[in-house]
Amino acid sequence: MTIQKPPSQPGWTWVEECIESCDATSIYVEERGVGATFQNPRRIQIRKIHYDGCYNETPNELKADFIVGMPGVVDVIVELKGSDLKHASDQVGSTLRAWQLNPVRFPRIGCLIIFGRVEGKRKMAGRTPRMNSMRESVERAFLRRYKTLLRIHESGEKQFAFRDFLRKSDAR
Repeated sequence: MTIQKPPSQPGWTWVEECIESCDATSIYVEERGVGATFQNPRRIQIRKIHYDGCYNETPNELKADFIVGMPGVVDVIVELKGSDLKHASDQVGSTLRAWQLNPVRFPRIGCLIIFGRVEGKRKMAGRTPRMNSMRESVERAFLRRYKTLLRIHESGEKQFAFRDFLRKSDAR
């Protein structure tokens, strides 16, 4: 019998290896200082899958960090990245293809990349003028390739509702 590690955050409980559950009003995923917050005002039991290196341990395969899901509605594939949006897009795309075939997935799948600090040419913290155009270019290319909406935001820039990842006809 293996000893279960403590939950990643207060209020979370492990439901099985690599999968946590929580009904808090604010759901947070974080890795190396980059994080995303999901709103859960109705306190629905949310599922958080630690995908890269736990749920999916396939070597030499690109994987996103987490899959955060509202049961029976939507799974959101989340990649937390420093600043390489192209590589992050490839990780999310690879995870999307694999997750679409997984029988435990929820009916809809959304994708989210959260990036940390953007460094300029002199490696100083700040924004490069091309960041917004790069973000839009990666989002458009992802939509064309995978027929799935990808949202890209800076860490701490906004809080997300699960309905942000649904088409208007799907939102509750």
